[in-house]
Amino acid sequence: MKVTYFFRHPTVGFSIQRVFQTINKGVCPAYDIAEYFLPSPKSNFASILKNGFFAKKRQGNINHITGDAHYLLYFLSSKKTIVTVHDIMYFSYLSGIKKKLWKVLYINSLKRAKKVVFISEFAKNQVLKVVDLPESRYCVIPNPVSPDFSFEYKEFNKEKPVILHINGSLERKNLARTIEALHEISCHLRIVGRLSSRNIELLDEYDIDYSNVRDLSNEEVVNEYKNCDIVNFPSLFEGFGMPVIEGQAVGRAVVTSNISPMKYVAGEGAILVDPENVQSIKKAYLRVINDADFRNELIEKGKKNVMQFQLKSVSEMYVNLYHEIQL
Repeated sequence: MKVTYFFRHPTVGFSIQRVFQTINKGVCPAYDIAEYFLPSPKSNFASILKNGFFAKKRQGNINHITGDAHYLLYFLSSKKTIVTVHDIMYFSYLSGIKKKLWKVLYINSLKRAKKVVFISEFAKNQVLKVVDLPESRYCVIPNPVSPDFSFEYKEFNKEKPVILHINGSLERKNLARTIEALHEISCHLRIVGRLSSRNIELLDEYDIDYSNVRDLSNEEVVNEYKNCDIVNFPSLFEGFGMPVIEGQAVGRAVVTSNISPMKYVAGEGAILVDPENVQSIKKAYLRVINDADFRNELIEKGKKNVMQFQLKSVSEMYVNLYHEIQL
């Protein structure tokens, strides 16, 4: 029996790919695995058709749309296809005909799935406000943290801590406020992801010592976490927030937002900030840097919190779901 995973085009982002290639490590003892990346990164009509027929020709016994390309449900067998939904925040920013089309392609299409998996209660509640799904047709399975993210002690660099910011190119990751908040704080800002011209201007304006990398392998991403002192994730919205638990798993202090779902994912193992308030973010950095007892307590609580996101338990949830679809 084969489970076929469909991933968005790799240039769109690597986070979903990383999550499900982690899950696959736990699934493959029970099922054969096939993985396909969609040929087009775009979402125009021609690209949707191209991606849809690409997926249709490669269906397995069970199909799993891993995220973003919900419209593939119109091309795949509804009796053997599940889809994992990470969030639909983009929908709230649309209007007019574009919003109506997006609803058809990415939300109404969920009615065709054999099962819809939400990665958090927050993601579930988002979707159910927009589309009515029977309770029997959906479930919540959290993202697991990869075993690659394991605890590694690092002496905290109080004089000039390295602050890691993931996916710098996405506006919702709140890099602009991060830059402003770090003004006059001695640190090195390490940014993973493409930088916008505006953020480069802000980095210069606020005289931030920084470096920037992108297109990293999974091993290189893990090393970025291990080499930093603080993981920065004051995101404005997420479906889950993987950097929070990845930072906790490695044993780093985590700064994240006091909103859903980040505050629930983080548990007590992160310092929570108002992501729209620069001073709130700045105070969090200063406390983590200057208060060693508080910082160490955060790290210990993070290590305990991350246990609920271990690969074994999450993979078992998916294996049970695949068994259910087979019946």
